[in-house]
Amino acid sequence: MSLAESLEKAAVELPEDADGIRPANGDPIQLFDLLSGGARRRVLCWLLANASEDAQELALCWIEETEGASDVAAVETENLSKEGKKVLRRVLHRARSQGLVKEGAQDAVPHVARLAQVDEKISAGFLAPHDPRGGRLVYLVESSPGGGARVFEALLDEDRGVVDFQVYRAGRRQVKSFIRDVTQRERFAAVETDAQSVRALIARRARAQPESQPLPAAFKEWRNRMAPDGEILPTPGDGVLASLSSEADEEQIRALVGEVEAGRLGPWPPQPAVLETAMQPVRASFSGEAAGPDTELDKEALAEAVHVAVHELYASDLRPVNAERLEESAYLFWKQDEAARAQACLASAGALREEGTDLGPVMAACAKIVGDALVADLQRSLGDETGVQMEKESPISGK
Repeated sequence: MSLAESLEKAAVELPEDADGIRPANGDPIQLFDLLSGGARRRVLCWLLANASEDAQELALCWIEETEGASDVAAVETENLSKEGKKVLRRVLHRARSQGLVKEGAQDAVPHVARLAQVDEKISAGFLAPHDPRGGRLVYLVESSPGGGARVFEALLDEDRGVVDFQVYRAGRRQVKSFIRDVTQRERFAAVETDAQSVRALIARRARAQPESQPLPAAFKEWRNRMAPDGEILPTPGDGVLASLSSEADEEQIRALVGEVEAGRLGPWPPQPAVLETAMQPVRASFSGEAAGPDTELDKEALAEAVHVAVHELYASDLRPVNAERLEESAYLFWKQDEAARAQACLASAGALREEGTDLGPVMAACAKIVGDALVADLQRSLGDETGVQMEKESPISGK
């Protein structure tokens, strides 16, 4: 159900507020402007009780508005379900972590953060999670000497370095819209952090830029500003390592494996050229030329060979790469009030930094996803080669 549909149901259930709900047509900001403080709390409370996901979308938008964080913090929790209370805690945690609500503000009026006034400087950072391939978008927003602001957008990858870099100029109103977009998008929503930690991430990637991946042309112009020589600053992952335990129990690890299986974390495979090189001997061993054109393809042997090859890739050069991705992912979970997930990330990263070939359950789940996809591809192509009719494979989710 969409937010607009849930709000229509709220209008039916809350007739005294319907005249303010319906004209907004599902737009959170217009709804905020049309409703009084008490009506906002009633509507949000109804959504928390009946449509918690839509309530979260609405509340995350409202906490950015003047008086919005105050309204969200004042919602009565007595009649809320467990899920509704969890959503409200998560939103208020984000509001506190972003400075929108002061810590311990239960008996005080919450402080609502706003963009700096015209004569004040803007400086903020935003971090998106890693995509399935292992890249992530990070953003810096800062005042422009000519007025307005500059938005720096970088695509970073622990394996590929600084992959892309763009600079945009925007008015202050556009910046507010941009921040709302990147922090509330359905997939890969960014979280706010301090600008210095984003610079630290960019600098680390630039220092380790692979020779095979030239730095983007736009980045060269801004390198001294983004990654100055001298002091090496801590990244967000460094910060969470210093703040949280890196020990996790079996239940926490299983929950993080569930994130992998649901497509919300990983699988962060090797680069396509590396995978192709690793699959060449496997393909050669099971091709029609090697096995004979009339020989039925041994699916089990093929699957085993593929998974062994993929495991070896994850257990060698990818160990430190994925360990760092897990540490930086821990920061995002921590910022979203998911300390157990954060600890599981740190524990899994620690396992990768140890000597040996054991990947641990989380990264083993990532390797399995990649191996399964490769097995399906090879079975189709080799089945055609040998002339044997293959069963149709189900599509791999998240590809």
